[in-house]
Amino acid sequence: MIPRSQRLALWCLALLLTLSLYMKGRTPAEKGGGAAFSNFTGRGITVRVTGKVRYPGVYRLPEGAVAGAAIKMTLPGVGGTSSVRGPDTRRLASGDVVCVTEDANGNALISITKMTAKERMLLKIPLHPDLLDEAEWSLLPGIGAALSRRIVADRQENGAFGSVEGLLRVPGIGEGKLAAIRKFF
Repeated sequence: MIPRSQRLALWCLALLLTLSLYMKGRTPAEKGGGAAFSNFTGRGITVRVTGKVRYPGVYRLPEGAVAGAAIKMTLPGVGGTSSVRGPDTRRLASGDVVCVTEDANGNALISITKMTAKERMLLKIPLHPDLLDEAEWSLLPGIGAALSRRIVADRQENGAFGSVEGLLRVPGIGEGKLAAIRKFF
């Protein structure tokens, strides 16, 4: 049997070790960054912010958000938009890419483009049949190179589809194929 003084010493050592591990696990995490999506929940838009920003990535913003709001999330210390040139007041839509660069004077420059169809599909952002090119059509299940060419040719000859149901006018697309790709639109 272990003497009482040694048991007390072991018990105190175990308590100290437990407390130190407990306190180490309670240290607050670094604020900001590291999250691909912001804490916004509810209806909103999904955009990607790239370029000369502190926290590039994919962000979920409220509907009606403007480009200036997206870059303020990623550029600490930007008080206003006076040092920003570009479409900072343009309303963003899901699938937009906000790219921030810098001019020779150190002012932030904003440009807005669109995500690729592949990225939009991965993020579950709806596609639009009037905006896809031939290569993007072939990413969809059941749509090969030949059908992609027919879809683009039909759109050029007969005008916009308007919605995914407009694809039914293209030879080779029936109800079954439309049902397989509808979830992407």
